[in-house]
Amino acid sequence: MSNRGYFVSNPPVPEKSNKKNAVGFPPPLLGDKPLRLPVLAEAGDWLALEKPAGVGVRAHPWDSGPDMDAALNAQLQADKPELVRLAATLFGSVYYLDPAISGVAVFAKHREALADLRNRFGSGECRFRFQFVAAAQPAGSEATLSADAPLLPHNVKPKMIPSTAKGKKALTGFRRTAESPKGWALWEARVDFFRPHQVRAHAAVLEIPVLGDALYGGPEAPTQRELHPKKQRSGVNLPAYEGLALHLAEVELIPGQPEATISCEPPKHLRLLLRRMGLGT
Repeated sequence: MSNRGYFVSNPPVPEKSNKKNAVGFPPPLLGDKPLRLPVLAEAGDWLALEKPAGVGVRAHPWDSGPDMDAALNAQLQADKPELVRLAATLFGSVYYLDPAISGVAVFAKHREALADLRNRFGSGECRFRFQFVAAAQPAGSEATLSADAPLLPHNVKPKMIPSTAKGKKALTGFRRTAESPKGWALWEARVDFFRPHQVRAHAAVLEIPVLGDALYGGPEAPTQRELHPKKQRSGVNLPAYEGLALHLAEVELIPGQPEATISCEPPKHLRLLLRRMGLGT
């Protein structure tokens, strides 16, 4: 692997997060409610935040609403102290993560770092690990799969479609990490580069679409009663989960350098779903 730009010498060791280390976003920057997003890690040239589902990372033709790039830069220009201390001249997202996905979002702090990190991402020098829930497969199904279908944006809908004629190359590796007698499975997807919706589209190609992903034919979330038949509390017929059960759990900005590996546990409501399904502790 080549060493380019500001990574030529030993990079600054990132500061790991704690619950008090967060960046606040008053409304309407990221919606109509205030948000405080935990800082997962920070180095001299980049910042990693925990992105919640429902929030965009950057402006994209498929998305509407505010995004983190714009919100961070608006507060930087307003001299917000918790951003001024980061010694940034601008914030730019290193990769696009669609709003429906939670997890690690990385932002460069200046133009040189942004160009370098985006180049690394585009060259496949980073590593990404996603986690998602899917319906259980028939007994004997393979636990390790891969998809290499070229992907092309649909000409009308905000989604990707497989196209060997016009699609761009894409590769995703999948591994089933847990199964539940309640009819669900936990998968991880690994990529070294990903296009918009790549994990979602490739999971659908392999017939393991993500729970809650109506755009790609994913199953609906089970009800509380389906997960706990014996419980008689009110609300048991409501869905046990809302949204897309897909999370970006780990990013290696520089493989082989532990200090540049950023992890993020699933959000509380997804952890609760995994426990109820028998897929997590």
